[in-house]
Amino acid sequence: MEVKYKKSQVILHWISAVVIIWGTLSGFYVALFDAAAQHKEWVSFLNVSLTTLFIPVFILRIGCALRYGKPKCSPLTDWQERIAKKAHLLIYCNITLVMITGVLMMERDINVFNMISFAQPLQDPLLTHFFNQAHKISCATLGVLIVGHILAVIKHHRKGHNLLNRMTL
Repeated sequence: MEVKYKKSQVILHWISAVVIIWGTLSGFYVALFDAAAQHKEWVSFLNVSLTTLFIPVFILRIGCALRYGKPKCSPLTDWQERIAKKAHLLIYCNITLVMITGVLMMERDINVFNMISFAQPLQDPLLTHFFNQAHKISCATLGVLIVGHILAVIKHHRKGHNLLNRMTL
């Protein structure tokens, strides 16, 4: 019998997945392709709003992971479990870095859906530029880690270990 994650962990995982995948794909789209200025502005506004709201969700997700851990009865070997644990820790650390650099790179107030606004934390253009560069690198790294995560799930699924089933309600 396969044991599933707690309902709160599942919900927080899928919220995280949607926000991270959307933010990564849309952010790279406007950065790498010749998108119209209006499109870039809209994506920037939406991504800043979504990811700002995502910060407390991610903190809650970490809290749930620490409180509940992983379900027992994993089909993975001890070696695979250690690799998975390290990979997830790396992903969590990278997400944290993306969020911190994203906030610190802001060159204007942080506007959340025109409902609430937070002052930009840093005023020095050299610092905001540094964090902007660090943000781009950490976003690229996160993109690679997420692709690796998805490929690992597919690999295990093809070997008969439906790990994704554990992350459903």
